[in-house]
Amino acid sequence: MEDAHREAAVPTWRQRMREAALEVISPTRCAGCERPGTLLCDGCIARITPIDPVHACTRCGAPFGDVLCTECAGDGAFAASDAPSGLHACAPACEPLGRTLAATVFEGPVPRIVRAYKDAGERRLAQPIAELMLDAAEHAEAAAPERYGGLLSAADAIVFVPVTAAAFSRRGFDHMELVASTFAHMAEKPVLDALLKHGKGDQRALGRAERQKQARGLYEVVEPVAGKRLLLLDDVITTGATLRAARASLLQAGAARVDALAFARVW
Repeated sequence: MEDAHREAAVPTWRQRMREAALEVISPTRCAGCERPGTLLCDGCIARITPIDPVHACTRCGAPFGDVLCTECAGDGAFAASDAPSGLHACAPACEPLGRTLAATVFEGPVPRIVRAYKDAGERRLAQPIAELMLDAAEHAEAAAPERYGGLLSAADAIVFVPVTAAAFSRRGFDHMELVASTFAHMAEKPVLDALLKHGKGDQRALGRAERQKQARGLYEVVEPVAGKRLLLLDDVITTGATLRAARASLLQAGAARVDALAFARVW
């Protein structure tokens, strides 16, 4: 499976010919601002706000974890006073079975990039998205080893949050499978296509409570994960319901640990 995913991450001559033909018909424009000539212009790249892993919430990926973030406070799972003495309120001790990191804040050009990739089918964006996520994971391990040590380096395999069959039929591809394949190829890690997503709704229009309700029981584990340390990839964290549900299914199937990495965090 690993070799198949790695081969899929390298464009074939047919793909290159198709891209060349499309360039003639519809020249490349920046996904963030529609400036012609490049997929992501320097100006938009500069306006992407990275999340500092030293201060991020390791429980939900929010940019500010030095105090209990509002998303985690809304869960009611624990209060700031529950944090061990000397640790951040959302320190790794609060999530013994997995931490969460997001690469960027969902603002500036990032929402347009996500829409261009998922909804407009600009598959070439899988490469820069995967690169930004990989850079975030490596930086987090180096800059905050006490919080994110081993997030990527200790992972036995990369897994991803899949789309439903209806979404795949509508878009023609699984956007996170493509990102995960590219990410894993660069990180030299195997990919496990371990999750199957049931249902057919798009959660983007739902509120927090509706997302959490709909996420329960959505994911089925279809590959052996027992005893493995996994890094679970997703595109955008809004309430965290999707990641929690997918992580819970993997842990119930015997995974030793499930850390999560997203491209962006709504904040």
